[in-house]
Amino acid sequence: MAPDPIPAAPEPESGTTRRRFLQGAGAAAGALMLGGIADTGAANAAPAAKYRLPKGFRGDLSDLRHVVILMQENRSTDHYFGTFPGVRGFNDKQALRFQDGTSVFQQRDSTGAIVTPKVDDGMWGNDHGAWGDVNHRKWDLWVQHNGASCMNYHSDAYMSFYHSVAAQYTIADQNFCSEFGPTDPNRKYLWSGTSNTETGNTDESNYSRPWLTVPEQLQQAGIDWRLYSDNSGNGRQGYLSSWIGDYGDNELKYFKGFEPNGLAAGDPKLRPGTGLIWRGNATYYAGATTPNDDSDANLDAVLKDFHDACRPGAEHPLPAVSWLVAPYGWSEHPDADTLHGERYVKKVLDILQSNPDIWNHTLFILNYDENDGKFDHVLPPWPEAGTAGEYTGSYPLGFGPRVPMVLVSPWTRGGYVASEVFDHTSTIKFLEKWAAHLGKPFRCPNISQWRRSIAGDLTSALDFAHPQPGPATFADPVAEQPVSIAAGHMKPRPLSFHPHATLTQDRSGKVTATMTLTGGPQDKAVSFQVFPDKLKAFSSTPFTVTARNPRQYTWDTTATGGEYAFSIYSNDGFVRSFAGRVSPNGTDPRVETDLLQREQQVKLTLHNDGPKPVTYTLTAHDYRGGTRRVTVRGGKHEVVAWPTENGYYDVVVTVDSDSSWTQRYAGRIAMDR
Repeated sequence: MAPDPIPAAPEPESGTTRRRFLQGAGAAAGALMLGGIADTGAANAAPAAKYRLPKGFRGDLSDLRHVVILMQENRSTDHYFGTFPGVRGFNDKQALRFQDGTSVFQQRDSTGAIVTPKVDDGMWGNDHGAWGDVNHRKWDLWVQHNGASCMNYHSDAYMSFYHSVAAQYTIADQNFCSEFGPTDPNRKYLWSGTSNTETGNTDESNYSRPWLTVPEQLQQAGIDWRLYSDNSGNGRQGYLSSWIGDYGDNELKYFKGFEPNGLAAGDPKLRPGTGLIWRGNATYYAGATTPNDDSDANLDAVLKDFHDACRPGAEHPLPAVSWLVAPYGWSEHPDADTLHGERYVKKVLDILQSNPDIWNHTLFILNYDENDGKFDHVLPPWPEAGTAGEYTGSYPLGFGPRVPMVLVSPWTRGGYVASEVFDHTSTIKFLEKWAAHLGKPFRCPNISQWRRSIAGDLTSALDFAHPQPGPATFADPVAEQPVSIAAGHMKPRPLSFHPHATLTQDRSGKVTATMTLTGGPQDKAVSFQVFPDKLKAFSSTPFTVTARNPRQYTWDTTATGGEYAFSIYSNDGFVRSFAGRVSPNGTDPRVETDLLQREQQVKLTLHNDGPKPVTYTLTAHDYRGGTRRVTVRGGKHEVVAWPTENGYYDVVVTVDSDSSWTQRYAGRIAMDR
């Protein structure tokens, strides 16, 4: 087996840092503790004998009245949450392994020297050299493409505010940017479901894109919506990259449907409260009425319209769906720092909490457009060549690396990790589901069939049957004290489906892995990737698997001296590794595996097709199981029931009769909610 991933790097030495000197920053005393120590409201209340819905809740989607979406800039999940407990971060034992025995956490530079993640609370940018390079799908070129600093990550103390939010609510640890590309294409996925094969930041804010956006569909369906941003600047494309303006991130200004040119002052599109362009804040940039600095006065000003909408009796109340767009300095785009983004997000949460009627019936979605070249270790789903709507030429558009997503609402409260695959279109699909429940259905026509099947609709991250409303307390962004999170505090959200892969071989020298999917919504799909562990060039071969369409990968050992060695990776910790040598007499060790959902066990049937006894050793590489040795007599078999931990398992099987033979089974068995 390859060595385990490196442990999280140590915290930096204590002392005064640049955060102490930032304007508008107030100090806070004491660390917020979670997991039964500090008061976090209903999030950690003792379980009642019988759950009762809070007053004013029906226990379904109709309890949701507002969805507020904030997409920030250019951070990866490992960069922000690699040390966060319960997520797939730097302690991920199911991470990709390379053929030289190292793991994905050990990246080589151009000289062959190994670079590993290290803590760094400074501000730095990154090269985006990985975009457009299909070879990077091997996930081993991070440092060569993006420089050694791409491996750096922020400390727990530096990330205290975001960690306190995630620890009290829900973090999605399998959320990917929609495209392996920069800001603008990814933001187009959020607002329209596609980049229409665009791969760069070009022709910004020029109202030229002709395809339909989700806000236009909401308008047609009669669903209230609005985009809140600061419109400071000058003219058609004159946004400001500072503490004011929208940094060109109001993507609605890219679309033809929001072109204000030639419209009369009284045009319905401009009408306050109802007009499409008014709602989208999509008129030309004009003036600057906000202090251009990082003061609290600036923050109050750039969020004024949003704050006004959340006040009781507002002239233009908070609509059903709203998007927030921050100025550059508040957006977290490197070299803009995390602190200012945390201050901005805390202000948004404070505004929402100021009106309990809104706070208790709102889903706040915080996500990030792309990773900015910053390292993330988890393999994204990858469409096979030629997949409709997912390629431009020979280059696959998506998925890109993982990016953070935190979901704040009464239905995500309690400290959960959601591990279904999501991307930016997942937010659209959630809005579709909610709109249908409200009797105002719409369906975004731009999301490819493959993407719809791979990315979930966020509902697996929410529990509408058990809301936990009420105020919450978050760490001060400038306190620089790590949040204390008790072991086991973060709990995995259950999933209704699980992938599987098993191995068969024949005497002609071929071994075949069959990849399957059980359960899940109709047409649910999972992306698998197969990597040779030796004997062949290191590369990734993608497969898309549905319950109705299992897939097979075959290795012909006649071309590799009778040997085989490969691993299959998928999301949520799924790994299958198979290695051995095919013997001509058909007496190789043979294991049949079944995933038992009701028992939450892995059933391993250990066969001995030869005449002499064979001893199997089963070792837990992670989770429960310990070590077991089972001797199987010639011509017989033995059955082992392997335990799981919250549905997760990771077991390595070897035999005493063949040192080259090994199999590994890791993943999660579906759990009923």
